[in-house]
Amino acid sequence: MTTDHPLHQSLIAMADGLRTGQHVALGTELPDLLALIVAQTVNVAETSPIQVHGLIEQCLQAFEFGDWLGLADILEYEVTTLPLEKSSLTA
Repeated sequence: MTTDHPLHQSLIAMADGLRTGQHVALGTELPDLLALIVAQTVNVAETSPIQVHGLIEQCLQAFEFGDWLGLADILEYEVTTLPLEKSSLTA
């Protein structure tokens, strides 16, 4: 996984912030980040919407239950593995 994509950097920054107790400040940024994840993975990379929406649901459940470490892990280790660009076909 490369972290040079701005969305990957945002995901890792949010995960780090959640692990250091900044969940109140980051909670306002989460909806925009989740919308960006859907836009980048489903619309740009054509990832399965079911897979993406499943991860979004996990994120929202972790947030609802105040599971900041679980949310951080989902963002950093699961969401960042989603492709963000269409894969090029090589012949």
